[in-house]
Amino acid sequence: MGVIHSRTTRLFLFISAVVLFQVVVIATLLTPLTATPAVDPDADLFVVRIHAPTPPITARLVATGVDLLEMRDGADLFALVTPDEYNRLLSAGWAVRIDAVQTELLTAARIQPFLGGYRTTAEIERDLRALVDQYPTLTRLQDYGDSWEKQQSGGTAGHDLWALHLRSPHPPTQTLTATTPISKPVFFLMAAIHPREIAVTEIAMRFAEYLLAGYGTDAEATWLLDAYDVVVVPLVNPDGYRLAERELFQRKNRNLTRSASCAEPPTSGNQGGVDLNRNFGYRWGSVDTPFTNPCSQTYPGHAAASEPETQAIKAILRTLYPRPSDAPRPADGVAAPDDTTGVIITLHSYSDLILWPWGSSPAPAPNADGLERLGRRMATLNGYTPAQSVYLYPTSGTTDDWAYAELGVPAYTYEIGPMFGPCGGFMPPFECMDNYQREGGNFWGRNLAALLYGLQVAAAPYTMPAGPHLAEDQLTVISDTARLTVTMTLAATDPLTAAELYIGQTHWRGGTPYPLQPTAPNVWQVVLPLAEVQAQCERGATCLSRTAPLTGTAPVRDVPILLLRGQTGRWGCGG
Repeated sequence: MGVIHSRTTRLFLFISAVVLFQVVVIATLLTPLTATPAVDPDADLFVVRIHAPTPPITARLVATGVDLLEMRDGADLFALVTPDEYNRLLSAGWAVRIDAVQTELLTAARIQPFLGGYRTTAEIERDLRALVDQYPTLTRLQDYGDSWEKQQSGGTAGHDLWALHLRSPHPPTQTLTATTPISKPVFFLMAAIHPREIAVTEIAMRFAEYLLAGYGTDAEATWLLDAYDVVVVPLVNPDGYRLAERELFQRKNRNLTRSASCAEPPTSGNQGGVDLNRNFGYRWGSVDTPFTNPCSQTYPGHAAASEPETQAIKAILRTLYPRPSDAPRPADGVAAPDDTTGVIITLHSYSDLILWPWGSSPAPAPNADGLERLGRRMATLNGYTPAQSVYLYPTSGTTDDWAYAELGVPAYTYEIGPMFGPCGGFMPPFECMDNYQREGGNFWGRNLAALLYGLQVAAAPYTMPAGPHLAEDQLTVISDTARLTVTMTLAATDPLTAAELYIGQTHWRGGTPYPLQPTAPNVWQVVLPLAEVQAQCERGATCLSRTAPLTGTAPVRDVPILLLRGQTGRWGCGG
């Protein structure tokens, strides 16, 4: 009798279909402001609501340099201000009021968060090195640049900037080195360009640890590292992160050249440095201008890409996603081609959002449909609100806008964590990473599937998400001593014209197709001799189930992959 593997064998499905989307405008309701806690009149910081009902008014508010939070409630934006800033806003005629709930949320979070489990700067570097020691054939740790403090001190202070490269080498005994060529689609994950957003570094580290720990035992992790190159930068701004370890709301780097008059130690409303996520070149200074007070949170620097941390990220991305210098770019109004590979995700907090370009203009990007399609697909997996970035508020010089504009690669921001509740704010309790019973918590569990999906479609991110995302219970895999039977049952709304099974290698890497045949309405099936499956697997390694090798005793690498093609002829990833 055959063994049912419907829950233990991970199959990867690629489907094509036409998907229609509706535009969803961000309008998340916050906790009502009735029966709210009292605000301490002696507090040094408040969260305020500022009424900004139109784009021109929003642009005027951004130009003030006030510390806007990544959240919106209808026509209200939110800002973190000092009492003096609050009074200046009132005097300038802004409709502004203190939000007691949000004020309590942010101030209550500043209670020794790193003692609760978040890794310090030193611990992050220690753990990156430990991963390389533990997985020498799967990883390479790259020093891709120096922080501002290290550059200015001649190496006596500051930090190296670290990128962890993950990929499965072939043959498996090969060590990953700086000269190993980039031959697969690249998924790039970066975190903590704003160091006060402390939860995001933990998610980036866990993503790398998850893939490495699963390689050779978990079919999904194994297939993904076989098919893609993954690069994780868990800490873009280590100088600033050292201040966040002291519970300071540091957003910027530590370039104090033009910040002699700024508060030291820094405060949320008055701090030296440059906002690195306003320092990239695309439309730099068009929204957040260099004439902004250098002590404001969104000061973009005196010139585009003036900061070493910005320059280092640009350099590594150009290396990972090379393109001819004369090739048309989205920056020129030309859409990136459908066969573009790669996905870039930057982790921020908070507000449970997934955002895509443009942030500097309400105009749709040249690849607007593809950007929106993938953004919405990922948002269905973590439950976040998807939107073009500008619908939060306009920004310029951001990582996402630059990466997409210059490289053509789809780039996204995840805003991790809710707008309210015990897991909201910049410094949520560490237990919010995993505790799904805590309101707004389970950051890691909610975002893992979305990140994995972004990685799965990196071979064709503008086209693969066109297919519906099949649930695992739509598949049945039965194996016995002689045969492997794969059966797929689709909904009536998922029409297909062809379906193919691949063993170990994806279609874009030259894998051998095994056609599935329709056996009933919306039911497709293929039956393969197990000897044929084993022969395909043992060309490099053994195929995996979720928990153990299907056959043989050779080193584990490959997994069975199911590819489906719909009426449009496009491939899409169902996951």
